[in-house]
Amino acid sequence: MLTATLDAFDTPSIAPLNVGDVVTLKSGGPRMTVTYVGPVALTAGDWVVCQWFDEYGELRQEMFEQEQVRLEPRSIPPGSVHLGRFTRVAHSG
Repeated sequence: MLTATLDAFDTPSIAPLNVGDVVTLKSGGPRMTVTYVGPVALTAGDWVVCQWFDEYGELRQEMFEQEQVRLEPRSIPPGSVHLGRFTRVAHSG
């Protein structure tokens, strides 16, 4: 009979993140795309650099500790898109 034991110290507590993954903050917020995962100068541990568009359509970027983010599915499930939520801004020039 084969038996197996799991060692809690051998299993990663956080799913490994990769560039291109979609994440959200565990505390809530927009869907963000991971652009970098790894060490950052003058900071301990591995970090996740993410980009997203804010409610004004501006590109934002920030770095987070890996424990602060949650991996999300890449596709958006039906019903989560709300039409009419975005407005067009006239461009002059």
